[in-house]
Amino acid sequence: MGIVIMPSYKDYWSTSYRYAKIADIMSLKRFQQVRRFIHFIDNTQADLSDRYYKLRPLIDSIRNQCLSVEEENAFSIDEMVIPYKGKKAGSRRQYNPNKPNKWGFKNLVRAGVSGIIYDFMLYGGDDTFRGIHFTEEEESLGIGSKVVIALCKTVKKKASTIYFDNYFTSLELVYILRENYGLFSLGTVRQNRLKDAGNKLVSEKILKKKGRGSFSQVVCNENKISVVKWFDNKQVTLVSSYTDAYPLEKIKRFCKESKGQVDVTCPQIVKHYNRHMGGVDLADMLISLYRTGIKSHRWYMNIFSQLLDICINNAWLLRRRHNKMKHTVPLKDGLKKFRYEVYAGLLKRDRTAAVTQTESVSENKKIKKPVAERPPDEVRFDKFDHWPQLSGYQRCKYCKTGQASTLCTKCNVHLCYVKNRNCFLAYHVKQ
Repeated sequence: MGIVIMPSYKDYWSTSYRYAKIADIMSLKRFQQVRRFIHFIDNTQADLSDRYYKLRPLIDSIRNQCLSVEEENAFSIDEMVIPYKGKKAGSRRQYNPNKPNKWGFKNLVRAGVSGIIYDFMLYGGDDTFRGIHFTEEEESLGIGSKVVIALCKTVKKKASTIYFDNYFTSLELVYILRENYGLFSLGTVRQNRLKDAGNKLVSEKILKKKGRGSFSQVVCNENKISVVKWFDNKQVTLVSSYTDAYPLEKIKRFCKESKGQVDVTCPQIVKHYNRHMGGVDLADMLISLYRTGIKSHRWYMNIFSQLLDICINNAWLLRRRHNKMKHTVPLKDGLKKFRYEVYAGLLKRDRTAAVTQTESVSENKKIKKPVAERPPDEVRFDKFDHWPQLSGYQRCKYCKTGQASTLCTKCNVHLCYVKNRNCFLAYHVKQ
């Protein structure tokens, strides 16, 4: 349903728009029954103080799987909006006018440059940091800085680098990440969070007079923090604990006056930020390509569908990473094709193939009192790992007249497998 989207889920079963790849799996009433009764926790044993108790077991399970993935050494932290316009979620639903999906749940994510999501936490107001302990120094920080610290507690590789935008950044956060957690960091910062460093930087008016590419820098060697203000179309201020403006590089920008590309001086800190900050945005873009839409009055179903898409996208990105490490010849392995492979695999896994059973051996020709030892019925009819293998001719152990060269590797018996008689199939099917 994420690939082939229709206005209503009932259209997949309708006479005019019927889509066989969905309608042939189950009936409409069965699908509606599953939608109605799907549930993730026993309400009588739930912790009602948890704002997301309806999904907590599922959230913890998927989060633990994300944490088990082998990590990169550069991460970006940002918020991901789970679209939801209903009003039954109460204050869990947030409004952000600067996002494409303005209404929805706020999911705070730590992702790699590749787009793989390694950790996440749903925003729940005062209940956001459930089960997470902070020091007194960390408690004094704002909610944005506490989100970064909470997501960085699960980073396995020390000396990794964390990137975030101005919603999260503060000078205290950059210092604590390096001193207490051994993590480097880089982020854009708001002017009102620079403290004394803001007074030592050149004003935007002076930078604008100097032209595009001009910058101003302040470095604190004692706390190992650098602050750089750079002017392009407008000013941007960045703070880092591992790099500064040097070495300078040249980048191409379009100039209205000359109506062409011109070289603009770019500090090194800006290059690092632009190169590594887009991990969460990439993950969000991949989810939006083939979003699993579940329209329901229950607010938590939208979060459930988002978690499903996170799992699928992580799996696809991990397979691409694996193929790259093994130097496998790259195939046309798009996300759409991968989603279809998941569909096809789940459809056939642990299900019996549709085989038309034909009785080719009459009752009077079956071996009813076998002399040779037969495997127990629990093994014979378990439909697992009964592979045919060519062997020398022996009498068939199912019919009285056949000479068989096909051996069952699990039951270790010879069975006919010829054009007009399939004793191999009949032997393993319970009558």
